[in-house]
Amino acid sequence: RAAPNMGWLTFTFGLERKFKQLCKRLDVLRTHQQQEGLKFLAHFRRRFIIRDGKRKAKLEGRAPVELFELRSNGSALCTRLVQVKADASQLNSAFCYILYVPLEGPDSDTSSAIVYAWIGARADPDSARLIEQLAEEKFNNPWLSLQVLTEGNEPDNFFWVGLGGRRPYDADADFLNYTRLFRCSNEKGYFTVSEKCT
Repeated sequence: RAAPNMGWLTFTFGLERKFKQLCKRLDVLRTHQQQEGLKFLAHFRRRFIIRDGKRKAKLEGRAPVELFELRSNGSALCTRLVQVKADASQLNSAFCYILYVPLEGPDSDTSSAIVYAWIGARADPDSARLIEQLAEEKFNNPWLSLQVLTEGNEPDNFFWVGLGGRRPYDADADFLNYTRLFRCSNEKGYFTVSEKCT
């Protein structure tokens, strides 16, 4: 999301040549977040996780609370787990989330934490199964406590405290039923927007 062009340039003018020497049939494509192709996403088998922040960021003090939203646009193959701001207003009853609440220490490998898989009341059953699998596979280890919660059964002590307290959030996603497609164009010399499907 916030990656500078320098990383791409470093790869293009340095590492790409080395990789092409090792592998003769190498295709290098640049893609941006939320614009990944189906061929790329197929490699992850619906377990693509996008974290926020920088690669070399140093943690100081306690590890931050992390909230991940399960998103799927288009098809099940396009499913990804995207880190969003850890705030209760980010929740929506039609989606599923993973909340990581650290309890002590900056070392994420050995510090204890609670991981909540939150299933919204209007979430589809396939997303609910997938969020449980992702929480078990990617966030579970001996130092973590994993809990699967349905909307309305959240504990006050760590869940809501981790999100900064209870706040109003969207209880429905009716906007998904009224999705509209627009085409933006500059082909006539001026910017136009037209609706493609009604």
